[in-house]
Amino acid sequence: MALDQIWKQQLTLVTYGNEYLTQNLSFNRWVQHAIFNQHALGFRDLLSQHLLAQHFQIWLEGLKKQGVNRISLHSSSILQDEQNPNANVELLPIAHFIVSHEKTKKTAWILGKELAEWYTADNDYEIPTEQRSNIRHETFWRFELNPKLIKRIDQDLAQPNWDDIWAYTDNELFDTRYAQDFQEPQNKDLPYYGMTHPLTKEGEFSKQSTYLPLLPTDYQADYAHETLHRLGALSEFVQAKLKHPHNENDESLSPDEQLNLRHFSEKLDDLTAKFVVKVANHYKSARLTAKEITSPFDNIATGNKQASRLKPSHSDHKVGRSSVLTLIIITVIICICAYYFGL
Repeated sequence: MALDQIWKQQLTLVTYGNEYLTQNLSFNRWVQHAIFNQHALGFRDLLSQHLLAQHFQIWLEGLKKQGVNRISLHSSSILQDEQNPNANVELLPIAHFIVSHEKTKKTAWILGKELAEWYTADNDYEIPTEQRSNIRHETFWRFELNPKLIKRIDQDLAQPNWDDIWAYTDNELFDTRYAQDFQEPQNKDLPYYGMTHPLTKEGEFSKQSTYLPLLPTDYQADYAHETLHRLGALSEFVQAKLKHPHNENDESLSPDEQLNLRHFSEKLDDLTAKFVVKVANHYKSARLTAKEITSPFDNIATGNKQASRLKPSHSDHKVGRSSVLTLIIITVIICICAYYFGL
């Protein structure tokens, strides 16, 4: 199953939401963030199903009043053993969920949908085309975490080693045969916006939206932006291969090769989801360790110093001359002895 693109809205809620909670970032700067175009996000309580907030601004303002000092993003696999306390709500298999942090408790915000009591079919009801909304409606359901889950959340917030992440993702994804002929995205050195251009529901360019990156640019996070660009481009590259499974000679890929390519696509989605978690919670530190390159001029200078050490000193030169002279005298004596004694 392909990675649901709702992660972009979740990531933005966490990164800009934390700036609001900790730095009082004005909503005027980002409430019309283009990534939220065509998305209506609501927030409800999972037990009572009461509406808590009809927009993320109201949600964040409410969290701040309750003493929430941080929100974070986590993999939904953490919750796989938990029981849904409300059978009237279906929790969706979305890769991530958000956690709000207070001094004494942590609360999960999980994507899900209400189930209609009078509709019993397994598949979703298909609304007639002309009655459908172009806006995606999503609801985050509040669920208080127990101490066991809180411990896992705390472990998940450990500072990542970005150098190790870079080496691993390159080895597992970009340096594999499945990424052969992959072209690096030209915009990888630019901030990551998650979209080409903000559009209205009619498909026109939006003049009211604020076109912003998914990570606040107040902090340098070049590695995070670059890798999000690369992962997205690689995903498009692999999906294109799956739609047209041919090699460079225009020969069809064998069933086994196509299966392996699908497995690689799943692995790419999995590592992308994990990388998004690290970026959401630690993007401010998302930098690689600078590599120290030895100057060739320093090497030459060092070489000259070493060469100068190898040059014999004046006293060494004198010792060398006397040693040679002694060797010649000994040789002459040996020759004379050989002559007289018939050796």
